Amino acid sequence: MLEKDKRIFDRLVEPNIPLYEKNFPLILFWTRKSGCTTINKWFFFQIGLLEKVNKEKLGDPHGYREFIFRNEPYYTKGLHNYLLNSSKNTYKLVRNPYRRAVSSFFQTISSSWLINIFDSDLSKGLSFKQYLYHLKKLNSIETIDPHIAQQYVEGEECFIQKIIYLEKFTDEITRLEEKYNLKKSPITTITESPHHFSFGPFQKMFEKGDFSEKVLSLDHFYGKLPTFESFYDQETKELVGDIYNLDFKAYGYKTSDLV
Repeated sequence: MLEKDKRIFDRLVEPNIPLYEKNFPLILFWTRKSGCTTINKWFFFQIGLLEKVNKEKLGDPHGYREFIFRNEPYYTKGLHNYLLNSSKNTYKLVRNPYRRAVSSFFQTISSSWLINIFDSDLSKGLSFKQYLYHLKKLNSIETIDPHIAQQYVEGEECFIQKIIYLEKFTDEITRLEEKYNLKKSPITTITESPHHFSFGPFQKMFEKGDFSEKVLSLDHFYGKLPTFESFYDQETKELVGDIYNLDFKAYGYKTSDLV
C-alpha cells in the first residue's frame, strides 16, 4: 500500500471502522450520528449474525462489532487487502448535516464529559446556538469526538465509490438488496433504536417553535423534544453551513435546504 493510501486508510478506519465480511459483496462506511446503528444492524442481519448481536450484546451492534466481530484475527488486514485491490464495492451512509448537527447537539447535552468541553454541565445545559458558536471557535472539531466531527474524511473518495443517503434509506437499501441478491431485510425492525429521537417508536421530537437560543439540559430528555427545524434560524443555519461545509460539498447537500 502506498504511503498516501495508508494515511487515508488509517483516517478512514478509526474511529469508525468499515463493515466487511469476506463472503459479503460490499464494504460499508459509516459515521456516528448518521444512521450508524441502523447500517450496522442491517449488515449483521445480512451476514446472519443479528441474532447473536441481540443475544450476546443485548441488541447493541456497536458493542458486538467492537468487542467481538472486529477482534476476529486479520480483520483489519483483510479490510486493507479488499480496499487496496478494489475487489468489493464500497458504499458510505451519510446524513443531511442540518439534521445531524441537532443529533450531535443532543449527544453533547446528554454526555457529562462532552458538555464539559463546552464549559457547561448536565444540569446547566446549553443552547444550540451556544453549541455552534463554541464549535466554530475550535481549531479542529475532528479532535473532539466522532459524534461531532464532520462526516467527510480527507481522501475518502480514493476508496469510497458510492453514497447511501439516510433520508432515502429504505428505498436505497431495498435497491442494494435487489442489485446484489441479498436477503430482504425487516427494515422497520432494523431501524428501531432508542437512539432515534426523530422517527420510529422512540420518537420524541414534537415541540415546535424557536428553540435556537433555548437552553436545554439532560432533564429535557424525559419529556418532548423540539423538532429539528425548531433549532434553525438564519444564524444557526449559516453556522452549520460553515462548520460542516465539507459535508455539504462532498455529498451534494444544499445549504439552502433543511431537508
